[in-house]
Formats: sequence, C-alpha cells, structure tokens
Amino acid sequence: MANYFTMHDASLRRYNTLRLDVIAHTVVLPNTIEGLVEALRDYKDKEIVLIGNGSNMLFSKDYYDDNTVFIINVLLSNITIIDQEIVLEAGARLNRLAWFACEQSVGGLEFCEDIPGTIGGALIMNAGQWQYTIGQYVNWIEVYNYEKDEVETIYPDEEFFAYRYSHLNNLPVYVLRAGLKMMAGDYNESLDKMLYYRHERYVKQPRNYANAGSVFKRPKDKNGESLYVWKMFDTVELRGFTIGDAMVSTKHPGFIVNKGNATVQDMHDVIAECKRRVKDEFDVELELEWRVV
Repeated sequence: MANYFTMHDASLRRYNTLRLDVIAHTVVLPNTIEGLVEALRDYKDKEIVLIGNGSNMLFSKDYYDDNTVFIINVLLSNITIIDQEIVLEAGARLNRLAWFACEQSVGGLEFCEDIPGTIGGALIMNAGQWQYTIGQYVNWIEVYNYEKDEVETIYPDEEFFAYRYSHLNNLPVYVLRAGLKMMAGDYNESLDKMLYYRHERYVKQPRNYANAGSVFKRPKDKNGESLYVWKMFDTVELRGFTIGDAMVSTKHPGFIVNKGNATVQDMHDVIAECKRRVKDEFDVELELEWRVV
C-alpha cells in the first residue's frame, strides 16, 4: 500500500481556514511520516507547499499548475508519550495537543487550546498567545533536510525561537515530528485555564466568518513601543471595510474575514488598502503575519 495518495485539479477550500476556493493541479496526502518523506523526495523538482490546518496562510493566485505540489498533512496527527516526552507528528493540531496534555495531567500547554494550527506550522512561526509560545516547550524537532536528502534531529538552543519566528525559516528542512517537555500539572486547573482562554478569544475574535487568524504582526513605533493594529484601523475607519466578500472584521479589526465567497484578489485588495491607510496616517509599514503561498 502506498504511503501517500494524489489528487489532481482539486479544490483547496477545505484545506485553508479562509475557505478560499483555489484549485491545485497536484495535491498529495501522506498517511505516514514515511509517506511524507517519500512525497518530498518524489516531488523534489517541484515547488512544494506543505499545509497543516491551513491557518495563517493566504494564496497568491486562484490556480496552481503542475509546477507546484501541495502536500497536506491532515492525516499525520498522532500524539503520544514516549520516554517522558510528548511526541507528535507534524499534522497534529494544537487544540488536540492541549486536550491530550490536560487528560494526562501535563501542565503548561493550555494556551494551545484555541490556536487554529498544527505543530508543524506552529514551530515555524513559534505560535503562541498570552505570555506563552510553543518554542518554550520544545526538546527536539525531527526534520527532513532536502539538500542532504536526510532525516535529521534539531535540538534548539535559546536563540532558535523568537517572536513569531524560528530558525526553521532559514534551514532547508520540512518538519516531521517534535518532542515536547512534560511538566507536572493538574487536570482541573488545566481544564479551567483552557476554558478561560477559549472564552477570552471567542469574546474578542470573529467566529461567524472564515478567517486565518491575526493578519498583521504587531508593529512598533520609532521609540520601540508596541502599536495596536486594531486601534490604528479604527482611526482610519477600516472596521467593516469590504471588497467583494473580503471584510475587515467588525468585531475585531485585526482580522480579515471571508463572508462567503471571497476571492484571492478580494483578500489582497483589502490587505493593500489596510497597508495604504496605515502608512499614510501613521507612517507605519504593516507586515503580514500570514504566510503567502
């Protein structure tokens, strides 16, 4: 039995949280880590795009021809405990990680409960919320190095992770697995924290429309002080700004949502207008937090 299967001229709508109906000539779904490595080797001459949960990303066009291969890791979702570490595959979702840790009375990972991504993407961007980031809990990362054509293990040092960034971005690698620290916790305390975190995010963030999380990184002023994107957006009247079915959220302007049938161009046009107004009013260059494919 093959370790991955392939679809052609397939819609990626179900594989991105913005629910953009983009068509790809080649879509590959590995069903094992070995299958993921096989696919990476088999399509090494193509432009490869790995997708986990499809959050925090934006497409750049409506159709991708056979020069681009999308490898979807939704089937690589195993989470287990081995030698006092939580070991999880690249496609494991962060909310499942939080509940798994809670059920095992492992503390510290409650913040993952409502982050809509997978461990693979989380490690690349050092995902987090509140004062926590995933990088604080990483013991090792197993990767496929496509320049060496080898599977390797990385042991991050103190400088490996930074705000919404990791050195994985500079390496010729794809994430396969990771091992996380296990810290003693209490089931009831973890449950209370997770429900609190979820409540806070549901109250403040849009859930009625498809979105891909916070759009822009938090900028700083000339004195190095953090600026709040939503406050700047309200100043330049961007709350509710709409092109097609792409809209700056009325609930939280830091999000751009798909009201139903937004196109890739709609999204890019709204982003461009947001950047233009903020630059004109505040002389601040907004930087996307989303990955553009």
